Amino acid sequence: MRKLEQILNCSFKNKGLLKQAFTHGSCKQGTSVSDCETYERLEFFGDSVVSYLTAEFLFLKYGKESEGTLSKKKSAIVSGTALAHVARRLKLHSYLIAAKEVDKKNPALLADVFEAMIGAVYLDAGVEKCREILSKFLFSEEGEILKSEIFLNPKTLLNEKSQELGLGTPAYEELDEWGELHKRKFKMAVSAGGKLLGQGIGFSKKEAEQNAAKEALKRIGSGE
Repeated sequence: MRKLEQILNCSFKNKGLLKQAFTHGSCKQGTSVSDCETYERLEFFGDSVVSYLTAEFLFLKYGKESEGTLSKKKSAIVSGTALAHVARRLKLHSYLIAAKEVDKKNPALLADVFEAMIGAVYLDAGVEKCREILSKFLFSEEGEILKSEIFLNPKTLLNEKSQELGLGTPAYEELDEWGELHKRKFKMAVSAGGKLLGQGIGFSKKEAEQNAAKEALKRIGSGE
């Protein structure tokens, strides 16, 4: 982990937080350790940190752009595809502690681990260090991200369409999850204006949300 600390220019006071950010749930299998801390809670927290700092970055850089345009750019930058790309650049898979059968280069997993790492950085070093890391490794990729197909991901398109129809911002809800820890599947639903628009299944909540958004776009397009 020292190499990663050097890359991030962040020396952790609490090394346990950094280890937790890279500990996969599969490590619990076949052991008597019941209190093994895995990355999930940090990923939940880090997701909000990344979202907040991305919103701040865009708001300050594009002071005259509309809320809709800023939301579209934010969705692209914080997308699982964009975060996984950064995680691959940082070679985060090489630090992941997981069972042999886990695909450490799975894009959804890499995106989650990146968010968990940011959550750990926030708790150990504060928001300014998170801002520094995101500026160097994520926001610096903004131009390429906004030129790519990520900018037109289903969630972004659904958000625009929903706003146009006066339904407000779409909300996503987890309906179910199943499978082994390293092969979990999730089922998500998306609603807007009090109406269920679509459902989707994926190997991560984000992938399931994207698939739910795709179904919603099809329904809206067909006039359902």
